[in-house]
Parts: sequence; structure tokens; C-alpha cells
Amino acid sequence: MAGIPNTRNWKANEIPDFTGHRYLLVVTGDVEVTSTNQTPKLSVHVPQGINPRIFMLDLKIVSSGGIGAPIVFYKHVQFTKVTSGHQYDEVDILFNGKIIKRIKVGHPKSLKAPAKKKRAKK
Repeated sequence: MAGIPNTRNWKANEIPDFTGHRYLLVVTGDVEVTSTNQTPKLSVHVPQGINPRIFMLDLKIVSSGGIGAPIVFYKHVQFTKVTSGHQYDEVDILFNGKIIKRIKVGHPKSLKAPAKKKRAKK
């Protein structure tokens, strides 16, 4: 694939488990491919940059071999990594060594049960 692929719908969230002791960084997006036998893949960029608050991922489009139908469409890609919680502020997506997308990391709160309301005295 020549040039930088078209991408869309990038999201990055550092999500806590129910106890708040373990976090997962989940990065998702859609990448345009030009054949049905192509698949986008995200992998850890080595070496990571000098800013430890920015996580870097390499985007590659790999072929599964064989003959694929020449259809241009978007395929979903996802990367998941265990973190210590609020470890990253941004994720950089690189293609051929160049940053093509910088994503702000969301830090949604865990899904805790709502607090019980005290019963009014009669």
C-alpha cells in the first residue's frame, strides 16, 4: 500500500476493572484497506518516545496471502494493554515511522453500584 492509509474513529480509554486495581488501555480505530486479504495490525513501537505519558503504537497492514478481492473498505483494529491506571495521556499511531494520529486517552470512572439512600423515618 503506497502512502498513508485513511483512518477514522480512533479512541483510546484507560478502563479500570470493578475493583479499580487493574486497568486496561484499549485503543480502537478503523483503517482503510484495498483488498479483502489485508488486515490492519497495531503493535508496540520500539523504542517508546522520551515522554512516558505518550504511548506509541505502530500501524501495519498485513496480507494474509492468496488472492483477495480488490475492494476498498474500512476494517476495525484494536490494541489492549494492562496499565497501572492513569499511566498515559495520549496515544500516537505511527505508520512507516511517522505519526499519523494522536489520540487523547479517556479515563472513564469504574462502574460502581449507586450509593444506597437512607430511608426516611416515619
